[in-house]
Amino acid sequence: MPEYEDRRADFVIEMYRVYWANMARSMEGIWKILAPITVSGTIIAGVHKDYLPVSLGISFAFLVILWALNVTIDLNAWHRRNLFFLTKVEQQFLRSNDYGGLLPMKYRKPATGWITFYKINAYVFFVFLILTVLYAAVWKLPNTGVSINWLMPAVVLTGGVISTILNARAQAKSSQVHFEELFGKE
Repeated sequence: MPEYEDRRADFVIEMYRVYWANMARSMEGIWKILAPITVSGTIIAGVHKDYLPVSLGISFAFLVILWALNVTIDLNAWHRRNLFFLTKVEQQFLRSNDYGGLLPMKYRKPATGWITFYKINAYVFFVFLILTVLYAAVWKLPNTGVSINWLMPAVVLTGGVISTILNARAQAKSSQVHFEELFGKE
């Protein structure tokens, strides 16, 4: 029996309202993913049409894509942590038979993996990064005739990939710590 039985009905009604609001916010997020894709795509188009210097344009496109990947990693980690906290709050107000009735049984203990929406974002940005690297390596940079043009994009790409990997590891570790503190070791 929940500790706050007298407030359970209010909690369930508010939970219902918040779930609907979250669905709307998730759909809005689909459109927000287009901003960094549009910016980096515009930069690549500018490089392709020779409006931007190749080295600067490719480097800037890498920065935008890697920034978007890191934002996606951070958002996924925050979303997971919030799900962990939400689950603990639900456990204060919901009855044990609400799991399997009001909510699916698996919601009793939240998953620790990536949230599907953010996983899709990460894949999209990763594919766009690979396409930008291929464009730069196969199409644009070899045609400049100057090997120094490779330096800035190579430094930006290498530094960005390293920091992205470090960020992903740190966020995964942080989420795991939160999970273990709230629910024990898996």
